[in-house]
Amino acid sequence: MVVDDNLIDQMITAHVLKNVNTNGEVIVMESAMKALEYLYENQNNPLAMPSLIVLDLDMPELNGLGFLRKFEKFSREVKSICRIVVLTASEIQADIEHIQAHPNVSKLILKPLDKNAFAPII
Repeated sequence: MVVDDNLIDQMITAHVLKNVNTNGEVIVMESAMKALEYLYENQNNPLAMPSLIVLDLDMPELNGLGFLRKFEKFSREVKSICRIVVLTASEIQADIEHIQAHPNVSKLILKPLDKNAFAPII
């Protein structure tokens, strides 16, 4: 699942994910709220849950940090299925440190996205 409000970033991230994992479906959500709604609706259906969530940090309405706060409320099973990778162009050291220390974040990737960024994850 790609969670990003920027259409160009959505397309680039989805393209990179499809190239790295040719068997997987990529779901694109244009907001953190829509992604959370999807997760809530499918939390009892493990097959519908994304194994990877690529989350943009800087989004309007609800940013990546807000998404992570709400994600913490999901069951342990959901959190074990969905690995989260945060994608950001932010150079704010406090944000970067907060993301790197977050227990539900597997990796932080700085933009621009490199085609090898997901290789150790997928």
